[in-house]
Amino acid sequence: MDKIVFPEFKDFKSDERVRYELETEKYVFKNDLDLLEYEYDINTNAWFPRWNESLINQQQSIYTPAEPELSSKPPIHSPENSKPEDKKRPARENTIVYVTGLPLDTNLEEVETYFKKCGTIMPDLITGAPRIKLYKDDEGNLKGDALVTYYKAPSVKLAIDILDDSIFRYSEPNRIKVQEAKFTEKTHNSDTKTAKKVKIDPSLVKKKINQLNKKLEWDEDIVPVASEKYSRVVVLVGMFTQKEIEEDVTLLIDLKEEIREECEKVGQVTNVKIFESSEEGLVTVKFKDTLGAQAAVQ
Repeated sequence: MDKIVFPEFKDFKSDERVRYELETEKYVFKNDLDLLEYEYDINTNAWFPRWNESLINQQQSIYTPAEPELSSKPPIHSPENSKPEDKKRPARENTIVYVTGLPLDTNLEEVETYFKKCGTIMPDLITGAPRIKLYKDDEGNLKGDALVTYYKAPSVKLAIDILDDSIFRYSEPNRIKVQEAKFTEKTHNSDTKTAKKVKIDPSLVKKKINQLNKKLEWDEDIVPVASEKYSRVVVLVGMFTQKEIEEDVTLLIDLKEEIREECEKVGQVTNVKIFESSEEGLVTVKFKDTLGAQAAVQ
C-alpha cells in the first residue's frame, strides 16, 4: 500500500489539498488513498484522523469478526450486488452566518442579543459562552465582522431574511450585511498557534446537546406567539427631531396621519405610535398582519 504523504505546515497556503475551517479553527487535509480527513494539531505538529463515520467503520471492520453469510443474501451477480457500496455522505447543514458592518465598539453581549431573535445560538460545550467570533486586527481592535453559530440550520435562513441590510443600532444609520458563512479561507489566525487542544468527554457533549434540545422544545412552545406579534411591527427612525417639535407643536399630529396614510397603501394599520421624547425620532407602525409589515419594509 502506498505511504501517505502529509503536507508540511510551510506549504499549507499553496497546497490545494489543505483547507482552513473557520468553524473549528483547524487545518484539514483529505487523503485520497484512504479517503479520510485529517486535522492538524499545532502543538504536536502532527496530523490526526477525524473521528467520522468512515473511520469508525474502518475500526469496526478490524476488530469485529466477519459474520457468516446468510442464505437470504442476494446472489453475487444479482442487480442488488452490482450497485456501488460506497455512498456519498450528505453535506452537513450550515448553521453559521457571517456578519459585516458591525460597530467597532460592539461586544459579544450586544451581538448575541441582536442575533438570538432568529434562533438559539450554539453555546461552547466547555464554557457555555455563545459561539460568536468577533474578528480583530493585529492590534486587537474589532474589524466589524463576525461569525455567529446557531444550533439549528433554519436559523441561518431566518437571520439572512430578517437581519440582512438591517440597522444594528437605531442611534446609528449604518446597516449590517448577513450572509451564509463559506469555509474556504486558508488564512492562518495567530490565535490558533497558541491554542491548546482540549479533550471533550463524549458524555458531556451528549448531555449538553440534550439540554439544548429541551431548551429548544421549550422555546418553540412560547416564542411563536411573541415573534408573531412583533413581526407585525415596523420601526421607523429619523422621522423627526426635537428641534422640529419645539418649532411646530402640531407636527406630531400631522406626522402621525401622514405615516398612517402612507403605510395603509401596503397593508391595514392598527396603530401608529410616536416616541416624542426620542432623540432618534422613533415611530412604530403596527399592521394587522405580517405581510403588511414586510411590504412596508420593502
